[in-house]
Amino acid sequence: MKKTKILIVDDEVDIRQSLKEILADEGYKVYIAKNADEAKKIQKDENLDLVLLDIWMPDCDGISLLRDWKKGNELKCPVVMMSGHGTIDTAIEATKIGALDFLEKPISLQKLLKTVSNSLKSPLNTTKLNREFIESNEHACVKILRDQLKSIKQENLICIEGLQGNFLNIILESLFENDFFKLDAGTELDISLLKKVQAKGKNNLLILQYERLSNYSKEELSGLIDLFCNNKIKVIIVDKRVNIFRSLLSENKTFNKNFIALPIAKNTDLIPEYAKAFLEFYISQNLNTGYKYFDISALNILRLNSYFLNIDYLDQCVASLLSQTSGELIDSEDVNQFLQREDKKKQGSEKSLNNDSLYNKTLRDARVEFEKDYFNFHIIKGTGTNELAKISGIERTHLYRKLKQLGLKKK
Repeated sequence: MKKTKILIVDDEVDIRQSLKEILADEGYKVYIAKNADEAKKIQKDENLDLVLLDIWMPDCDGISLLRDWKKGNELKCPVVMMSGHGTIDTAIEATKIGALDFLEKPISLQKLLKTVSNSLKSPLNTTKLNREFIESNEHACVKILRDQLKSIKQENLICIEGLQGNFLNIILESLFENDFFKLDAGTELDISLLKKVQAKGKNNLLILQYERLSNYSKEELSGLIDLFCNNKIKVIIVDKRVNIFRSLLSENKTFNKNFIALPIAKNTDLIPEYAKAFLEFYISQNLNTGYKYFDISALNILRLNSYFLNIDYLDQCVASLLSQTSGELIDSEDVNQFLQREDKKKQGSEKSLNNDSLYNKTLRDARVEFEKDYFNFHIIKGTGTNELAKISGIERTHLYRKLKQLGLKKK
């Protein structure tokens, strides 16, 4: 059986050795580091399950090290901060950056073992798909997408069919980093815009769901894109009406162009493939979650439901199923339960929108009712306590008090 790997980072040798002996006796594989440099090397070489990180260290403090790891998306396991001089403010700062919990020295045996055990059962990191999914996933459908993006990256006009959302964002980031100028809804597509793009030092113009675009004639639109391309500015058009631009631009031979659609937007047969790819990715980000897989009945329900032609909605579904399914198998009943929960949330949202009684209450009473709806939404969704604290901006201790005041209970 694979041993759980824990890294202890502390500049005090007695503390490192003491914690190592305790955790090794409990059956964990323990690594120790006396500073940030040693910690970075071990983290890079090992698939860690947990890091116990001292806040106060001479070369690089623990919060700075945690911030670096999170910024580079290098850490795939929970982190518990340790300090002999810790304050509530320090703990809050650490949890905002991404620490799961906080241990104050001297650390009792009972507190250490309980915190380690709870941390290894921490909520899954499934809040948002990121660029790494496209760049590192080896599932066949993702490799095809990666090759497609690589081939169109050199062209000076790219038309992407689809709606705004997280998956579109990671495609744009993968293609252009942050090197693009986004055309505002009220801005004209003309030579003055070209000068603005050049002044900003950008190499790409992003035209995102720009309603005015269909008002241009074929000659006007082709001429304007020629203007940008001739000045070495690539043009990226993102719209659900790509066919309009396909006909408008098809006759212009002066610039290279490519028309693509967001994955699965029109092909339901790709839904099971992307569902499996999402699942594999999230498991790789959460090494202590164990193996999980879809059975044929679950994949078939996903394939037959038109909701999942929206790739962001499919991503949301897979993340929810992974965090709320206890066994290895994700079956049709699990998918149906997800859909039922979504229907209830949708009905609740519609009811709230149609209920104007809220606006006839005092501001104080309306605020209380909104807070109940807000937290109840996340409770039904299955949002973990740590994640809810981050989303709401309320420190965990105060969050428990708030839920109690509102008469709500976390499931």
